[in-house]
Amino acid sequence: MLPSTIISFFIAPAIMVFLALLSYKNMEKPAFKLFIKAYYLGILTVIPMVIALVIANYYGMVHERSIRRILFFSFFLVGFFAEFPKFLLIRFYFLKNDAITKPVDGILYSISIAMGFATAANIYFSLQWTNMLNVTAVNFSLFFANLLVGIIAGFFVGMAKFRTNYIDSLTGLGAAIFFQGFYNFCLISRDYLLLGLITLGTMIIAIMLAVKSINTDTENERLV
Repeated sequence: MLPSTIISFFIAPAIMVFLALLSYKNMEKPAFKLFIKAYYLGILTVIPMVIALVIANYYGMVHERSIRRILFFSFFLVGFFAEFPKFLLIRFYFLKNDAITKPVDGILYSISIAMGFATAANIYFSLQWTNMLNVTAVNFSLFFANLLVGIIAGFFVGMAKFRTNYIDSLTGLGAAIFFQGFYNFCLISRDYLLLGLITLGTMIIAIMLAVKSINTDTENERLV
């Protein structure tokens, strides 16, 4: 295993440590503990994706020379099974907790979960999918892709706590699967130009949503 690969294993945990240090003085103790817990639970969200990939690979349902199987791998086996467990965790566990008091909290907890997922997923792909994926590209992009997707999903799910409909939650899930799927498709097809364009667009969207969540006042603004 290359030294660069081993170094990449520590990027997502390092980001989490950095965020924890920033959040320590700005969060109440119960909220901070929940924030850290989200990271460790995020590691577990990789399990459904791993199971789906193992089953699909066993039955020969994954092949990089078939466009249909690439799409199946990118958007369903990884896109759906990576994002759906994260969605369930933040929507039905963290969102119901009193620690989430504003929309931006949804982004923070979603990022924490995403970094936990990225930590485990990076190791898994580096060990098991070297024949299909460019490991170096995965190592140094997986954490960033999941960070951006975490912001987008966290925004919509966070807003869902302060609205009276379910559209936001479903929008967050759909957007997360879409961007996660496109990221994986670019990696498998080795279309790094498209990957760069998708990353730039996703980053712009993530920044806009993050700013909007910070500026949203749930006490003085009625969310419908």
